[in-house]
Amino acid sequence: MHILVAYKQFPAPQIGHAGGQSVWRLLVRLRERGHRLSLVARIDEEERRRYGKALAALEGLCEGRLILVPHHRAIAAPRPLALLRSYVALRRAVIRALDRFRPDLLHVEFAQTGVATLGLPVLSFRAHDVNWFLAAQRAASLRGAARGRAEILRWAFRRAEPWLYRRYAVLAAISEGDRRLLVAATGRGDLLTLPLEPSFPPEARHGPPAVAKGRNLLFVGAMDRAFNIEAVRWFLEHVWPDVRRAEPEASFYVVGAHPPAAVRGWDGREGVHVTGFVDDLAAWYRAADLFVSPMLVAGGLLQKVLDAMAMGVPVVATPQSNHGVGAPPEAITLADDARAFAEAIVALLRDRARARRQAERGVAFVTAHYDLDRALARWEEAVAMRLRRDGDSFDASQ
Repeated sequence: MHILVAYKQFPAPQIGHAGGQSVWRLLVRLRERGHRLSLVARIDEEERRRYGKALAALEGLCEGRLILVPHHRAIAAPRPLALLRSYVALRRAVIRALDRFRPDLLHVEFAQTGVATLGLPVLSFRAHDVNWFLAAQRAASLRGAARGRAEILRWAFRRAEPWLYRRYAVLAAISEGDRRLLVAATGRGDLLTLPLEPSFPPEARHGPPAVAKGRNLLFVGAMDRAFNIEAVRWFLEHVWPDVRRAEPEASFYVVGAHPPAAVRGWDGREGVHVTGFVDDLAAWYRAADLFVSPMLVAGGLLQKVLDAMAMGVPVVATPQSNHGVGAPPEAITLADDARAFAEAIVALLRDRARARRQAERGVAFVTAHYDLDRALARWEEAVAMRLRRDGDSFDASQ
């Protein structure tokens, strides 16, 4: 098939957000499976400079059928106007690509892209988040007017998202946890899972670490994302002091682009290291003795947790962090408050045999449950069935 993919960001293998990495791997897998590709996406000037090789690779994957429009960060205007202009440009580019490339189907990634393409013949859609679920978690952690605003968002998303998702003939979630939420909300028993997959091949577990191993704790995430900032600050303020009292030689590495001042201020203090953007994430996973995911709000499928498990690093996480991953207790350690989180970390740092067993079970779990090729085979079958049924007259709005 010739598949036109529309995505609100720029996909690249080392880009600083899981969405862009997952869409990149989806494109690669589709091409390996014999499909022809076209892509419409948004990009800013920093991404053009930093990801020149990925841009050239995308051109090759799509055989030149690539249309990029400015991300709102690249538009000199107040943010609301920049957002509007950017998404209008995205919509117009999709219309232009449909006319110029004549694909067999249009596949959309992310709800924002879905809104921008309303009314166009979108056959397939993959949701990366269930926004009302995120808003509900956020509301539970707030008080007063802030909680009221979050509840209003939850109410609005709870009504808008199912309406949007029912419009697509083939609908997929990125995790089993999200799939269950969406089935209940949309009544779509045919809803598929197109999961994220680990960022690194198995051989990436072998190689030099970024820093010498010892008692290294690691967090990875785009540090301009509010939920990541909130998680790291909670960990530093409420968990890390207890860990350091028990294990004075422990170090905590915060790896991810654009850390704010509130996080950068910890760099070099009390065993904390804030790296900013790094070129080789695999080397940092190899350096980690333990991965922590202290997310207080989480949905979808946390790429950071999946990657840590796939790289053979034991994980301590909040229950929210495991919503999408769905790892069993033997493959991940969950803790739902600061004291339990610190105790779990110290226990695994002191019991290396237990940490090794958990890491091995994590690798086995990811290998068994996150095979994108098997999921794509089911997706291809659903798409082919719908195309055979509707032929050239397919209308995504029906």
